[in-house]
Amino acid sequence: MISADQEALATKQDVAGVERALKQDIAGVRTELKQDIADVRTELKQDITEVRADLSDLATTVAKNTTRIEALERAMDALRQEVRDRFESFRQEIAGQMDGLRGEMNGLRAEMRGEFRAIRWMMGGILAILAPMAAGFIALALR
Repeated sequence: MISADQEALATKQDVAGVERALKQDIAGVRTELKQDIADVRTELKQDITEVRADLSDLATTVAKNTTRIEALERAMDALRQEVRDRFESFRQEIAGQMDGLRGEMNGLRAEMRGEFRAIRWMMGGILAILAPMAAGFIALALR
């Protein structure tokens, strides 16, 4: 006879049944896990492909922008040189005009000196003529 305590004990058949059920569950979990891993790998490969495409697009954009920046730098250098050249040309033109004005002023000074000299000679001549006349008038007045 089996006692109440012994009825709760598992038999070999019970253990074998549980073992089979566990093996089936483990096999099912393995299959699901393998499928999940395969799905994750597929998604990861797609993500990597998309990231590579994005990086390629980014590299192309950077290359285009680098080319544009280099073109802008060349244009700025050309403009700087043009400004320098124009400034130098303007400076030389102004210097030439200043030299011309200095020459004109020196010519006018020399001309004015000559005219002042002529005026002094004329004044001296007039005084030389007027002095004897003034002396004659004074002498007539005093008689």
